[in-house]
Amino acid sequence: MQKSKAEIRETILSILEEAIESEIESEEKYLHAAEIACDTRVRDFLISLAKMEREHKELLTTQLEELRAQMAVVGEMNEMFQ
Repeated sequence: MQKSKAEIRETILSILEEAIESEIESEEKYLHAAEIACDTRVRDFLISLAKMEREHKELLTTQLEELRAQMAVVGEMNEMFQ
């Protein structure tokens, strides 16, 4: 059985939300590891990884917000023409 368009949209939104949570968790893990790292090179590397995860989270959040806005507009247009 194929999924409806609404189910596909919800699946995509759910995947993006999970990806954002994953980025947050990874950032926190890298920052924790950086706190306990003894070597400054290792600490700096872990902090740079945490920064990348934060940037990924920000990018995903922006994309999710844009997708939700587009979906709202399309939904409103569909209602206007029904």
